[in-house]
Amino acid sequence: MKLKITYLFILLIGSTNLMFGQTMINDFESGTTEDALTNVGGGITAEIVDNPNASGDNTTAKVLKIGRNDTQWWIFAGIDVGDIAISDAETKFLSFMVYGPKTDLAMRFNATADDNNGTNGGIIRPATLHSGEAQWEQIVIPIVDSQTATSFTGSTLFKLVFHPDIADGTIVEGGQILNDSDSFLYIDQMQILDSNPLSISNFELNNNISLSPNPASNIFKINTFNNTIIKEISIYNILGKKVNALNIGVNQFDISSLSTGMYMVKIKDSKGSIASKKLFVK
Repeated sequence: MKLKITYLFILLIGSTNLMFGQTMINDFESGTTEDALTNVGGGITAEIVDNPNASGDNTTAKVLKIGRNDTQWWIFAGIDVGDIAISDAETKFLSFMVYGPKTDLAMRFNATADDNNGTNGGIIRPATLHSGEAQWEQIVIPIVDSQTATSFTGSTLFKLVFHPDIADGTIVEGGQILNDSDSFLYIDQMQILDSNPLSISNFELNNNISLSPNPASNIFKINTFNNTIIKEISIYNILGKKVNALNIGVNQFDISSLSTGMYMVKIKDSKGSIASKKLFVK
């Protein structure tokens, strides 16, 4: 079985981004290709290999290399997730890293069992495809079980059914892109997130708040701009444990009980956008 770890958060060194409620599905660092995939179909080729470009946003050692040796549009790889319960009241996103030529890729989340591959009505494409440039890029796809759904209603996510190269020429010029000789797609870092890290609203919220003073000793304030209304504030330590939920009725927060070190302040606004800021306590 593949490595599966649930994180309360991941701190990205040198960044103010923080992913809360994150589940790593597969980072392909351990195990075999057979461990990583439940099944394949349509002439897909897949194997775990060394990272062909360990730089930029993905410096891991191992990745999944995907090609094709047949012409069916529906070539797929089934990726086990360990049966994850998701209620229709939750909003979840699949995030993964992609390197290689621009392809018409998509995912199915509507498999009804571990040995089922879902239906064509469950083929979900990302809002924005990768560029095909020689760099790792992040892809985010909402986890829904049909093209018209706004949430996941299946209650259990059994597997990911990945279509790497649907070959729709109206979406990607040239149609079928991958082969088994010199045109491959590489994927890595498959994770389920509680929020979309590429969301414009999350990015805007992050730019509309600041903490001061920072570093702080006993108190700090949250400064807001552009009529931002804060609804929730929580503080997490470097292990991802919530250490404080703050009263939003005030603008000055007592942190005298916190030990010296770095913390993350998670802030949610009235629109549901989420941002995070590093707070240094001295």
